[in-house]
Amino acid sequence: MAYVGPVSRWDVFWVDLEPHVGSEQAGERRPAIVISNDGFNEHFDVVTALPLTKLAGKRRRVYAFEVLAGDIVGDGADGIVMPHQVRTISKLRLLERVGSVTDETLRVAIEERLLDHLGIEFEADTP
Repeated sequence: MAYVGPVSRWDVFWVDLEPHVGSEQAGERRPAIVISNDGFNEHFDVVTALPLTKLAGKRRRVYAFEVLAGDIVGDGADGIVMPHQVRTISKLRLLERVGSVTDETLRVAIEERLLDHLGIEFEADTP
């Protein structure tokens, strides 16, 4: 059943990403972080989100383009944020809100990896 309620940037949800195609992140219940801005989230029936995957039980490392997020879902497992899997999804895919990313350092790391992935660079202001 889809979540009914307000959706804010940095909220963490269980989402349903099925059906999927190819190497897209999949799963009927996978955590994801909403990264679209609050004005957009308020007015549209879609949100932009970054899926997470668990580190535990996998023979993989955290790649330079990913972010180790710790236990932001509350299930006791460290999560890996995958900015390279950025996706705009229907709000009907949002199942349950489980929290929010409040750590500013983690937010900055996620934003930086996302901008790197998208090839977006900002020049420093010059006086």
